[in-house]
Amino acid sequence: MADIFREVEEELKADRASALAKKYGPYVIGFALAIVLGTLGYNLWQDWDLERRSERSNLYAAALALAGDGDNEAAVAALAEFGEPDGSYATLATFERARLLADDGRRDEALALWAGLATNEAAGPALQGAARLFFVMHQIDDGDPGELRVMLEPLFAVGNGFRPLALELDAILSLREGDRAKARQLYAEIADDLTAPPGLRARAAQVLASLGEGAGQ
Repeated sequence: MADIFREVEEELKADRASALAKKYGPYVIGFALAIVLGTLGYNLWQDWDLERRSERSNLYAAALALAGDGDNEAAVAALAEFGEPDGSYATLATFERARLLADDGRRDEALALWAGLATNEAAGPALQGAARLFFVMHQIDDGDPGELRVMLEPLFAVGNGFRPLALELDAILSLREGDRAKARQLYAEIADDLTAPPGLRARAAQVLASLGEGAGQ
């Protein structure tokens, strides 16, 4: 009988951990997007002449205004006018178009755009990495864990700025698979990583505690 209670307790801990991971999932996306916008904006400032940058930025702002007014369909169409991702505003427009498509429930179209950005060297490492995160995040509940880990693989490298976020997604996938031991290992690594954002470390420690392990164990 005691074994049954222990099993039930473990399942409850796993459920709490999964709930916490899903609760904080949007923050993963928000953090990734903030990095992308900052990095790409700096690159655009460096690489484009003022006149062209001003023209394209106005068009981009107009497309975002449409989205802000709730007209996602028109915004998607306007962003599509930027053409194929080429390392400029067209790349950022593709990224934003994918986000709007996902918001409208057109996930397959969004995933196709993010998959394309993930392998497009013209997009640059920051946008490629964020596209990989978004691709996985939008399939975290039902995508094939093996395929999603392949998408995350380049981000696992030590020194990659997206590594803590990629590890968190890997931990969520591990919980989905029922592998609590691996999830604990990954969350402990994040919680102990002094280079990870403080909020991410705190989140990892919270989920780790719900799994019955301390951050330092």
